[in-house]
Amino acid sequence: MKSASLAFICLTAVLTLPLFNCGGGSHGSNSSAIVPEPPADYAVIFNRNTLDDYEIEISAVNWQALQNDPFEYVSGTLRFKTETYNNVGIRYKGNSSYHAVPPPKKSFKIHLNEFVPEARFHGLKKLNFNNCFKDPSLMREMLGYDIFKAAGSPASRTSHIKLYVTVPGTYNREFFGVYISVEQVNKSYLDDRFPESAGNLYKSGQQGGDLTWKGSDPNLYKNPPDNPPYEKKTNEIEDDWSDFIHFLDVLNNTPNVNFKTEIEKVFNVNGFLYYLAANTVLSNMDSIAGRKCNFYLYHNMVTDKFEFIPWDLNEVFGCFHGPGQDADTMLDLDIYHPTSAGAHVLVERILNVPEYVTIYTNRIRTLVNGSFLPATTHAEIDSVYNRIKADVYADTHKQYLSADFDKSIDQDIPNDWDPNRILGLKPFVTDRVYNINQQLP
Repeated sequence: MKSASLAFICLTAVLTLPLFNCGGGSHGSNSSAIVPEPPADYAVIFNRNTLDDYEIEISAVNWQALQNDPFEYVSGTLRFKTETYNNVGIRYKGNSSYHAVPPPKKSFKIHLNEFVPEARFHGLKKLNFNNCFKDPSLMREMLGYDIFKAAGSPASRTSHIKLYVTVPGTYNREFFGVYISVEQVNKSYLDDRFPESAGNLYKSGQQGGDLTWKGSDPNLYKNPPDNPPYEKKTNEIEDDWSDFIHFLDVLNNTPNVNFKTEIEKVFNVNGFLYYLAANTVLSNMDSIAGRKCNFYLYHNMVTDKFEFIPWDLNEVFGCFHGPGQDADTMLDLDIYHPTSAGAHVLVERILNVPEYVTIYTNRIRTLVNGSFLPATTHAEIDSVYNRIKADVYADTHKQYLSADFDKSIDQDIPNDWDPNRILGLKPFVTDRVYNINQQLP
C-alpha cells in the first residue's frame, strides 16, 4: 500500500485489509470520550499453526540512525503476507537481550501508530519480536506465558514468527531468524482482559522496582527520568500517581494484624497468588521474586484494585542465574520462600498470611498435576519443537548452534553437572515437579 491521504487509507482498510481503525475513538489515554476500538484479530496475529513471515524494510539512513540511537523509533515498512504497512515506527528493545546478543539478531519493537495515528496491525498498535536471548530451545518464553495463563494470570499471547530484514546496500530480505512475537501490555491488552481500560498502568523499570514505600512525593518513584524504578504507561498527561503511592503505603505500612483486610481493599491478592504459583513452578528469578523487575500493575477501575501482570519471560525454566543462584538452586527453589536474597516486600507480606499460603500452594498443586505435569508439558515441548525446527536450523543468526537447539530439549547444556548450565526443558520439568511434590504437604 503506497503512502496516501488518511481518507484514502481508511477507505482502503475498510475494503481490503484490517490495517486501520477509521472511527472516531480516542487515540490517547487522556480523552474524556473513550470509544472502544474493535477487538484485535488475535488468531491472525498470534498464529500457533505455522511460522508466519514478517519483513521490515528500513532505509540506509534510518538504519544507521537506529544503530546510533537503538531505542528511538525510526520510520520503516512492515510487510506481512500480502499486506504492507508504511511509515511505522521501528526500534530495538530489551536490556540483556539487546546488550548481550551480537548483531544482527536483536529484538525489535514495531509501533504501528508512531507516525500515523490511525495505523493498526489487525487491531494492535504494537508488536514485539523477541530474539529468545539465553534460550537455545527458542521456546521458553512461549511455554512460560502459557503456564502463567494456565495458572490464572493475565498473560500475554505469543507465537513464533520468521523475521526478514531489508536495508538497501546492507540486507536484501535477510533471514534474521526465528523470533517470538509477544503481545504488548497496553490499552488494547487491557480492553481484552478487563471490563474497562481507563485505569493507570505502571511498569517496573529495567533495573527493577522493589515496591517499597519511599514517601508521598511521586518524584521518588519516577526519577531519575533516564532510569526510573517505575514508568507510567497510561494517563501520562494527568501524571497522577496517587493510587500507586497509596497501594505502596498499604503494602508497606499496614500492621500485620490489619494487613489481610487492608491489602484486599487495594490489590487482587488471588490474582497475584496465581501469578506467584506459576513464577515459583518455573523458577523465574528475572521477576518480582528475584531482580524485582518485569511486571506491570494495573488499577482496575471496576474493582478499584491493582492487578499484577507478568512480563519478559525469556529466562523461565530456571534459566536466570545470579549471586547464590545457579541451576541446582533453581531446581530446588523453596516454594515457601520463592525469592532471591534480600527483601521482597510484596511476596513476603503476602506469604506471611496463612490463608494466602493455602491458596498459593493449592494453585501450585493444580499446576504440577495438570498443565505442568511432565507428560503434558513434554508433549507440548515436542509439538513446538517439531513445528519450529526446520526454520531454527535455517536460522544462521541464532545465539546457539542447531545441535544445542536439539540437545536443549532433553539435556542440560553443556552438561548436567555444571552449576551454570542451561537446564534442558524436559529435565527441568521432571526434576522441578519431583522437587515440588517433595515440598508440598
